[in-house]
Amino acid sequence: MNWKIEKQKIWKLTGVFFAAMVAFTLLSRAAYQHGIAVVTTQAPAGGTISHQVVLTGKTMQNQEQAVTTEAGLRIAGVYVNEGQQVKQGDVLFSLDLDYLDEEILNQKQEMQKQQLSVQDAWSQEAASREQRKNQQSQAQQNYDSAVSKAQSAFDRAGEELSQAEEALEDYYSGTGADQSQKEQLIAACEQAKADYEAAQSAVQQLQQEMNDRIQQALDQADAQPPDPTEETPDGGLTPEEIQTITQQIQAEYAPKLSQAQLQVSQAKQTWDTAQAELDAFEQNGGGESSEQELLEAVAHAQEAYDEALGALEDAERVYGQAINTANLPAAANHSAQIGQISYDQMARKLEKLEALREAEGKVCAPVDGIVTESRVQTGEKTTDTTAVLLADLTQGSKFSGTITQEQSKYIGVGDKVTLRASSTGKVYKDLPVTALSMEEETGQLTVQLPAGTLPFGASAELNFTRKSQPYSCCVPLSALHLDEKNKPYVLVVEPVETVLGTQMQARKVSVTVLEQNETTAALAEGAVHSEQKIIVGADRAVDDGSRVRVN
Repeated sequence: MNWKIEKQKIWKLTGVFFAAMVAFTLLSRAAYQHGIAVVTTQAPAGGTISHQVVLTGKTMQNQEQAVTTEAGLRIAGVYVNEGQQVKQGDVLFSLDLDYLDEEILNQKQEMQKQQLSVQDAWSQEAASREQRKNQQSQAQQNYDSAVSKAQSAFDRAGEELSQAEEALEDYYSGTGADQSQKEQLIAACEQAKADYEAAQSAVQQLQQEMNDRIQQALDQADAQPPDPTEETPDGGLTPEEIQTITQQIQAEYAPKLSQAQLQVSQAKQTWDTAQAELDAFEQNGGGESSEQELLEAVAHAQEAYDEALGALEDAERVYGQAINTANLPAAANHSAQIGQISYDQMARKLEKLEALREAEGKVCAPVDGIVTESRVQTGEKTTDTTAVLLADLTQGSKFSGTITQEQSKYIGVGDKVTLRASSTGKVYKDLPVTALSMEEETGQLTVQLPAGTLPFGASAELNFTRKSQPYSCCVPLSALHLDEKNKPYVLVVEPVETVLGTQMQARKVSVTVLEQNETTAALAEGAVHSEQKIIVGADRAVDDGSRVRVN
């Protein structure tokens, strides 16, 4: 009996022991499972990477029309405001007609004065050309006359030198030629006297020519229309003007008179020498001349010859320089042409002023448009800049928005986008991007809008999605991690055998990211395959080698 009771107790204790062991095993496994991260996995799959571009902007005009008018006119009234829509021909502002009439009258008077100024310039230019022509002709005449006279004197001096040398040779040869020598001396004296009188006559003629030129210049200057800004006695030339003209012509003739007077002096000296030789011959009885006298005669003749040669060279040089000076190119004078250009500009301005007067001073809109800016005020004067700016409705409108450097990688000119109006919510599809300009971090994107799409100044949102090429291995962006060297990797779940049985463990796999967006990354093939489970989420931090439990 007791043995049966003991045996029952043993079986009860054995049962309690095994029950406790099972309970402790279950508790231990539960505690172990509680410390393992619970993860969510996903197998890699094929797909594309989409990039969405979203930006806001406003509509604006494609083209503006600048309305201008002549500067310096007074505004009588302004009839439009900024933002107002106008039709072609609508009056934008009007001008003060009394002030406009006064400006037209002033312009006509200024044109008359300018026309007279141009006529005077042309007249002065013609007179200058004629005077220059006369100076060139006179310089040539003076050259020919002076060189001819100097050449004659030189030739005579050569003859006299030859005669003196011949007389000396006759003396040495013992053949007398007293009567012949006397005749030669008399002829030389008469010729020298004639040359002297001719030189004096040339001086008088040159002085008379200078006086005639002075009188002609004074008559021409006096015939010019009087300057209304100056007051002159009896409407004639002032003493200062007379003196200026006289001094100018006297300065022109000064070298000519100086050369002519030099020739008079030389001719007088030649005459005196010839007369002295004749007197000496007669004082000696007209007979035999001594050797010394003949030698002196040769020396005097040689001196006269040298002087005549120098006078000829001086005449050629001085009057040749005068010809060169007269033939120098005249200084350019475009005052008449410049004046004519100014007159033509005045005429064009007068045409514009008269056209404004014919329009009764009204300045109208050239096209249908919206006033974007008005720069005129009633009572103020117009300027030479734009008076009114019009957004040209006939040229359509465009959407413009600011785009980032990153967004610009996924959109370009020609891409079809969608616009949604902010005020009405209306959607416009398949609108082409017409322009994209980038500076540094941002740029401007432009979309051309069909006529009547959106009003000017309306806000809108642009949407565009760019899809990549198909990829065979795409994972959620949450599956992607970076190691300490910023290299991308993923964690895959693999089974491992432990003392507790088969467990799941995370393993690090390095990958190459081909492309990614905000949600998905495309990986290069080979690192992971479609049968592997990649950890895309976990209830706690998971690293390479961590025990995990798949949810």
